[in-house]
Amino acid sequence: MMPFIRIAGLSISTWRLAVLATVLICWVPLLVRAKRLGYPFHVFFPFVLFALPAGTLGGHLFNKLIPLAFGITKGIEYSLSGLTIIGSIIAVLIYALLYIKFILKAPFMRIMDAAAFTFPLSAALGRVGCLLNGCCFGWPAPAGLRGPLALLTMPLSFYAPHSDAWNAYPGLPGSFIVWDLPLVFMLQGFAILVITEALYRYRKKLRLYPGTVFAVAGTLYAGGRFFIEFMRNEKTVGGTLLNPWQTASLALFLIFFAWLCGCLYKRARTTA
Repeated sequence: MMPFIRIAGLSISTWRLAVLATVLICWVPLLVRAKRLGYPFHVFFPFVLFALPAGTLGGHLFNKLIPLAFGITKGIEYSLSGLTIIGSIIAVLIYALLYIKFILKAPFMRIMDAAAFTFPLSAALGRVGCLLNGCCFGWPAPAGLRGPLALLTMPLSFYAPHSDAWNAYPGLPGSFIVWDLPLVFMLQGFAILVITEALYRYRKKLRLYPGTVFAVAGTLYAGGRFFIEFMRNEKTVGGTLLNPWQTASLALFLIFFAWLCGCLYKRARTTA
């Protein structure tokens, strides 16, 4: 793993570089799609540009609020950097609603459907940074695991010394196998991307109500992540049944599922 790289004497986080690269990759097809919908570059670009600081601020704020809510003060098992993604999602959704309604003065649901692919794509590509950083790690995998599931594991020797993953298993040999959590998240993201793009392409044929495509992307992401989080080697806190990642994923799932149910209900009424 490579948590940092040195450029001109400066030590730069590969996680931050991966996140920035992911954002820029998502911008290009989104701007092209927005132009097809009738929003010129100079009109739509400020929207995606200011989403970057909004998501960054939301992610950092979420990571401060959640530890306070759980009474967490220290301990590597409670390193909540993974909650940056969920915090960013919530912040960007709020930002998008306000910007689209008051600045663009455009249909919110129509634009969110067009941007739905950025949800799973960014979640998948951004996990490359987690893989390089060693901040997300899984439970020990069964000894002697064979077959396709073995491809979802990683030896401890792949993690950089003193990374979160490396410190979570002190004294164990480098050949010790754990679940490769970032890889599982990446596979989930790309699977949702395929489904999301298919729904967007055939949204008119399927007579989907505006907002359905984005709601599906969010529901699949949050719901899938809730179960994947059981592979994460993290402890529950405060006597709860779930760890903070599972709690946040479940809350996000309920929001998106309610959104999806509303879209399906409206579709049923308009097609009745």
